[in-house]
Amino acid sequence: MISFVSDDNALKSVYLQDQGVLSNSTKEGVAIDMSTVSPKASADVAQAAKAKGIAFLRCPMSGNPQALAAGNLAIMASGPRSAFQKAEELLHAAGATVLYLGEDEQARIVKLAVNSMLAATAEMLAEVIVLCESNGIERSTVLNVISNSSVGSPLVAAKTPGLINRNYEATFTSAMLLKDLRLMLDVANTSRIALPVTELATDLMAKTCDAGFAEMDFAALLPRLQTAVGHKSDLPISDS
Repeated sequence: MISFVSDDNALKSVYLQDQGVLSNSTKEGVAIDMSTVSPKASADVAQAAKAKGIAFLRCPMSGNPQALAAGNLAIMASGPRSAFQKAEELLHAAGATVLYLGEDEQARIVKLAVNSMLAATAEMLAEVIVLCESNGIERSTVLNVISNSSVGSPLVAAKTPGLINRNYEATFTSAMLLKDLRLMLDVANTSRIALPVTELATDLMAKTCDAGFAEMDFAALLPRLQTAVGHKSDLPISDS
């Protein structure tokens, strides 16, 4: 059984309801969930699965739809090691990189950490583009320099075409990233750790959603900033 759902409520619904996965699974089976959800919700499902004799693997993935189609996802896995060993070949069919991180909720926490960096990187791209364009430097030139510098990354490469073409069709929506940032802050609060950059990114992503970009790609941090500084925006801002 492999599941991939949007949030904590969907995860619990799929697994814990009367007609859910756990009510119809056989003992010694393996359930693999590839969602990005909270460690708390994940642990609740894992505990219920264990009571049914089912191993629950947490396997959130990193990558866009193109990476999924090409089998090039990066998959973070945690849960019972014996279950991971059974499922490893299957996971490699979806992901070129499969990393086993531990017996419990490690994969959930690391995935949230990765998504926190997505937001921070996207905001920095927005800031650099606004600054350079205001000084007469073409966006394509700026992104080419970044891609070929020490701060170039697969994320920068993936976002470059859309940013150049002002295309904000979602590969990962602003609303979904905001959900993950809030989950990250919940983990930080439980761990009694301050995450100032993540806190700022969460605020900026919330403003991006409020501006009408919730269902657009999280790169819409750029038009939000353009409007905030009084520049012409790549996209119109919602009046609602």
